[in-house]
Amino acid sequence: MPGYHEMLARLPLFEQLADEHRERVLAAGNERAFERGEIVFHEGEQAEALFVVLSGQVKLVRYSPKGRELLLHLVHPGQTFAEAALFSGNTYPATAEVMEPSRVWNIPRAALAELLREGPELALAMLGSVSMWTRKLASKLELLTQRRVEERVALYLIARAGSSELKAGDTIPLAEARNLIAAQCGTAPEVLSRTFRRLEEDGIIEAAPRHVVVLDAVRLKSLAEWIE
Repeated sequence: MPGYHEMLARLPLFEQLADEHRERVLAAGNERAFERGEIVFHEGEQAEALFVVLSGQVKLVRYSPKGRELLLHLVHPGQTFAEAALFSGNTYPATAEVMEPSRVWNIPRAALAELLREGPELALAMLGSVSMWTRKLASKLELLTQRRVEERVALYLIARAGSSELKAGDTIPLAEARNLIAAQCGTAPEVLSRTFRRLEEDGIIEAAPRHVVVLDAVRLKSLAEWIE
């Protein structure tokens, strides 16, 4: 696993483990390369492994009865996914699709369960990770059901800025395609474009294809109900 061992060792799941225990966990896993569009697992399949994105990007999606895609989360390098499903003993609640050529590490459920019995540190880290995912999904549900599109977009932009000290003149990069941004905001690409235009007309932002310039940070934070 050359080049990725250090990334895995720094994961919150593993960094607090004793060196020997951590090495056993990492040795029990497997690495696999995926091409764009490949499926890591489908919604409804039996949950059999925990995954870590080493490079590339994976999206977790669900589909409505009419086939509409709902993007739950984008998983970036150094992030885990599927741990909640793994320890509920049930099926995967979403489909994991690869967005670009990626390398993904996984540890099978049986191997991880055996390692969990050896010490409480890994079990506690797993509980923390599952709690994090629960909070993320609860926030996603609140975002999609109780917020106007303008508010969702403002929240997205502030999250991408990565700082509560946002000020006029700051540039927020938009590394993802517009359709992915729209999906994360729970809307359609054409609605996202109209929302950007409205925010521009209101003097809040200036939107470019690959970035957004903040014109009025106070109003952007107010729109998102951002709390310092």
